[in-house]
Amino acid sequence: MTIKEIKSTILKKGWAGKTISREETVHKLNPLIEAHVALNHAYTSLLPLLTSETVKQELAAILKTARLDVGKVMEVVFSCGGSAYNGTSVEPESFALSRDDALTELRKREEAFRDLLLAERPIEHQIRTEAVLTRLLTNSDIRLSFIRTCVRHASVPA
Repeated sequence: MTIKEIKSTILKKGWAGKTISREETVHKLNPLIEAHVALNHAYTSLLPLLTSETVKQELAAILKTARLDVGKVMEVVFSCGGSAYNGTSVEPESFALSRDDALTELRKREEAFRDLLLAERPIEHQIRTEAVLTRLLTNSDIRLSFIRTCVRHASVPA
């Protein structure tokens, strides 16, 4: 058990000790925002490939949450006095999924994003940042579950 885990267990929702600086927080979160924006574009490119209206509606709800998640991380960056990555310089089409194996490609992108989130776990972030990162991880798990469901039900034609 790490020191961070011990403090979290003992203090429950409180925090003690030194956390990373605001500048370090901005430096750590902007790459996560960039990766999340790219991932959101990839999910958006999946919409026209889906065969079921129900699955499309589920993905639309997932995308709404994903966009809110990006906003939450951006708010943390702003509250630290930084400038958040906004994605205005990228073309959404550059993140499009291949028609051949869209779900496998999307799963790999989601797992790569999840790995970025897990890499932040040992870092002593401020409590609000920790809460946002935990939420991002939970929502990533929900998206992975959605992909598994799509694969099981062949929601994308081969």
